[in-house]
Amino acid sequence: MEEVKNAQPDQPETAVKTTETATQESEPEKSQKEMQEILKQRMEEVRKRAQEANEAMSQGKGRLSLETPIQSGDKEIKELVYDFTALTGMEYTDAMDNDMNANSSAYHRITYRQALSLFAKAAAKQTEGVDMEDIVSRIGVTDAVEGVQLATLFFTASTRAGRLRISKK
Repeated sequence: MEEVKNAQPDQPETAVKTTETATQESEPEKSQKEMQEILKQRMEEVRKRAQEANEAMSQGKGRLSLETPIQSGDKEIKELVYDFTALTGMEYTDAMDNDMNANSSAYHRITYRQALSLFAKAAAKQTEGVDMEDIVSRIGVTDAVEGVQLATLFFTASTRAGRLRISKK
């Protein structure tokens, strides 16, 4: 605006500056449209990943990409494959017994320690080169939070589904 006010017909420099200013004003519109398209693509990617994650959680099996890799021997584990449905009854009870302070009368709830043990058992059974102890003792906190959440969701869903299979007959 200021350049237009000061522009004089006999000064070509001012006219060039005004043209440059007009060009710069039209570029942000293009950039804004491009940014909207990029944002739209990223939102779609996030939506697809969230959908995949929800499916994995509901099925009780999937892959957890680790934020902090686990060192197991000379091998670096960057991803844990887990499958809660592949656990045996004894593996389940071993994992549940890992927390001696758990309230045994709270049968409908599991502690964080129990959930982490359950996740570690499920992951160790499916991930080559790592055992339950490696996972429990070396998993990073953000990855542990995810593992605990996965185990808790599976446990809760399995408890509800199991009640539907019980009958008097």
